Amino acid sequence: RSGKIPFPPGKASGPFKRKVKCMHHHVLLTGGTGFLGSALALRLAGTEEKVYVLVRASDREEGIRRLKRAFAHDPRLTSLIGRKILPVPGDFTKKGLGLAREDAALLKETVTLVIHAGAEIGFDKSRKDLKETNYEGTGRMVSFAGKLRRLRRFVYVSTAYASGQKKGTVMEEDPLTGPWSSYYERTKAEAEGLVRRSSLPFTVCRPGMIVGDTKTGYVKSFNTIYYVLKLLLLGQLPLLPISADTRLNIVPVDYAADCICRIALMEGSLGKTFHLTCPPEAAPSAGELEAWVRAWAEKNLSVPLPAALFVPLPLLKKAGLAHNQKRDTAKKNYLNNLLTLLPYFFGEQVFDRTNTDSLCPLPFPDWHDYIDTLLAFACRKNFMRQTGQTVFEQAMVRRESSRYPVSCYDVTEKEIRKVTGKEANRQIRRIASALLAWGIRKGDRVALTGINSVAYMTLDQALGLIGAVTVPIYYTAPAGEVSLLLEKSGAAWFFVGDKRMMDRLRDSRIAARLVSFSAGEENRLPEAMPWETFLEKASEAPLSFTPPDPEDLATIRYTSGTTGEPKGVMFSFAQLSWMGEVMTCLLPWKERSRSMSYLSFLPLSHVVEGILASYAPYCLLAKVDYYYLNDFASLTAALPRVRPSVFFSVPRFYEKVWDQAAANPLGKRWLSMPEGPARKALGAVLKGAVLKRAGIDRCSQLIVGSAPVSEALLLRFRELGIEIHNAYGQTEAPLITINRLGDNVIPTIGTPLPDTEVWTEEDGELIVRGPQVALGYYGLETDTIHGGVLRTGDLGRILENGHITLHGRKKDFIITSYGKNISIPKIEQALKDIPGVSEAVLIGENRPFCTALLWLEGECPDLPGQIEQVNASLSHPEQIRRYRVIEKPLSIGAGELTPNLKVRRGIVEEHFAKEIGEMYA
Repeated sequence: RSGKIPFPPGKASGPFKRKVKCMHHHVLLTGGTGFLGSALALRLAGTEEKVYVLVRASDREEGIRRLKRAFAHDPRLTSLIGRKILPVPGDFTKKGLGLAREDAALLKETVTLVIHAGAEIGFDKSRKDLKETNYEGTGRMVSFAGKLRRLRRFVYVSTAYASGQKKGTVMEEDPLTGPWSSYYERTKAEAEGLVRRSSLPFTVCRPGMIVGDTKTGYVKSFNTIYYVLKLLLLGQLPLLPISADTRLNIVPVDYAADCICRIALMEGSLGKTFHLTCPPEAAPSAGELEAWVRAWAEKNLSVPLPAALFVPLPLLKKAGLAHNQKRDTAKKNYLNNLLTLLPYFFGEQVFDRTNTDSLCPLPFPDWHDYIDTLLAFACRKNFMRQTGQTVFEQAMVRRESSRYPVSCYDVTEKEIRKVTGKEANRQIRRIASALLAWGIRKGDRVALTGINSVAYMTLDQALGLIGAVTVPIYYTAPAGEVSLLLEKSGAAWFFVGDKRMMDRLRDSRIAARLVSFSAGEENRLPEAMPWETFLEKASEAPLSFTPPDPEDLATIRYTSGTTGEPKGVMFSFAQLSWMGEVMTCLLPWKERSRSMSYLSFLPLSHVVEGILASYAPYCLLAKVDYYYLNDFASLTAALPRVRPSVFFSVPRFYEKVWDQAAANPLGKRWLSMPEGPARKALGAVLKGAVLKRAGIDRCSQLIVGSAPVSEALLLRFRELGIEIHNAYGQTEAPLITINRLGDNVIPTIGTPLPDTEVWTEEDGELIVRGPQVALGYYGLETDTIHGGVLRTGDLGRILENGHITLHGRKKDFIITSYGKNISIPKIEQALKDIPGVSEAVLIGENRPFCTALLWLEGECPDLPGQIEQVNASLSHPEQIRRYRVIEKPLSIGAGELTPNLKVRRGIVEEHFAKEIGEMYA
């Protein structure tokens, strides 16, 4: 209590028998996996010798995994695990901190500084839980610290609200006598008493209402002030029962962490208490903050919010106090949350900062400088708690939600079958249990193929949950290609959920173990294991497995192979989570804050459908209905039945919609009318009819991608009042740019996604760096992807407004209007290999299928049969549907051939436009 440390630096005194180093500390940190704790760990690791983080884990390996998850938001932290930051398996709520004997011995001999930041802060927790963690757990920490031979300081992280309901100025050294606003406050105050009554060289730090980091906005849980901010942004808080002048005691986490680390190492802080609170003159008033939020929402979310009405209602504070003191636990709902928080927003306390200002005079951040950052981070994360879990673990939680359920549906020609989130989870647990029983483990490659269905989804989710590496294969792939992909990926298991694929495999040798999971298994091969046989090994016991780390390989997505041999594009679990999250933040704020529906119809092996769309629903805090279309061919019939909230498709779909609109009598009349009010009025009627007939009238945004789209088509839709937003990505980076709602610049591909950089090389090639860029190609070294940078092979230009235009490819391939990449040399050579064919020009860029112009030399008696043979060796999108034999020879003089006799494709297509048009008529 004298204000001096109990012994001079570097010397021993009293029970401390050994000399200690005075330059650097060995720190024992509790709560290191929490929000404030991780900020402390980063700072301590930068200055101290070792930081031992007490982690609830069975062993050190599990402790490392838990730290990686807790630190996943900051690469600086994850890079320090195992070097400066060391996990120690234990639990301060258990006797002896639950430490192994050797760990306890190590800590007792080395630790010089203890920072006890671990606490239970959940207001919905029971009194038993709060007492066990906050009070009894602190007692165990005090007891253990007393046995540390080199201890120089014990820092207890309390809370400013341990002062309870005391009004007026709360001095730093005032006794904590209550009454308290909640049992959380009481247990923290009682724990503080334990520390003060001990013989430890202690320091107490009392932070205020901690909010996100001033530079990044990062926060782990969106509680306290964030709950109010969310209600304001949703327009659900028209009345605030406090005065507009009420000052809010918000403290950025980086300021609190900086202060705690500085105070912990300061000689003059011994025995003192420090209020790490917002100085009254720096605190925003409730009125100022509410007005700022409204202005920010209008500017950044395009959401005009009504001004809230401030009506002080002290009776509500009493109701909140009564609610907090009488209840044990409470469900999380609007009323309970509001009643719990109300006592903290009546501003009847001012916290003295004498010790803090004199011994830790760090400038307090101006809330005007960081509030935008906090709001942007919260909205980007949809106010969803940051757990560090994989998207598959998060999906399990979301499907169980009663407030924001995720339900799944199978859409067949006859019916729409619903599978609730809880039912889906039961299926996923059963499949995961069977996978483990058959010996499939984290990191094992497992191939799967099948129609879009709940069955496919549950299998994919189960594989991801246990950390297996999925290798999705197109259900239209030829048997030879399937065999190649299985061999290249090293997949030992192949799950087939499509009877057409099963038929294709009948005459092929498949090295992988075959399992049928299709609804109708009557067509399965004899060697294919029936689905129920596979599931028989599932156990009713809780799942027990080692979950994957964020950086672990999650999936290998093979390119179509039409540009050469298929390449396996690798993505990590962290990337799947990022892509799922970023897809939701691209949606308008209002749309992602209310019930949504989505129709999945593109093949789930495709990166757009299988990654971007599949995992995004679990990053939304809203009710989601996810429909799986079992038959791609019935899309036009299914859309009006589902009427999704957001829609993505390849250009061909929109081409068909326009063709139908232009062909009906109303469309023909509108197209023939001159500009004027009558045409505009008829256009509005036609717009509604077109959208409703297509089943996309409820969509907040229509998106096109996966293939080049005609500028003329987009402009025709715009003339009708329909905005279609062009997006751009590749298998190696599923989404790179997109035209946003309200910023749709035709004919650009939009602007880059968050955290994404795009630039051009001297030759105009687009280069991309971002979290969505694949890890690389499986088993293949290449310069295309290196160090998180992708060379796209596309030529483009970045405009002054940030939008990007495309100008073609560096490589020789075309992209059909269905988004299929087709190798030009591969197919043209196959055609030229036909006896009698001297030249072939492949056509299909931005068209629904491939055709060919052929030049013959001599006789070719069975040309149709020969082309059929070529088609048999090609995948469905590559096959030649129509062809024309051209009698007029190609010539250098006409510009159709270069001097060295290479075909100039553009000139040829121009000269033979009539013949090409006939093939697509």
